[in-house]
Amino acid sequence: MERELSTNYADMFIKDGIAHLIYKPLDLLDLDVAKLMVKDRIEFKEGISYPTLFDIRNVKSTSKDARDYLANEGNDLVISSALIVSSSVTKMIGNFFITVSKPKKPTHLFTDNEKGLEWLEQHKDLVED
Repeated sequence: MERELSTNYADMFIKDGIAHLIYKPLDLLDLDVAKLMVKDRIEFKEGISYPTLFDIRNVKSTSKDARDYLANEGNDLVISSALIVSSSVTKMIGNFFITVSKPKKPTHLFTDNEKGLEWLEQHKDLVED
């Protein structure tokens, strides 16, 4: 582990050039929480952009304004995003979100951590500080 941090909303660590954010149980990820999470993530990354795995399996729902924020302004210091979701139904809903919100960085959904990490590997050479 290169570095790690636990906040009220997520556990974060950087390993092998990939940032990992594991969201803690949350009923609703609203805009205020999204902004706080992004602020914490940016401080944690210390100005370095990484391919990032977001394990969002513990988040029950997300407000539209939070999704829009995370897809755009909230994407700072993220080279690419692998979102880990709990089921193929959630993945289908998430893919709809990606189509509508059009994240400014490459974003894919996975139900398996390893497949998400494999996809992120191709972006590690783009790490920038």
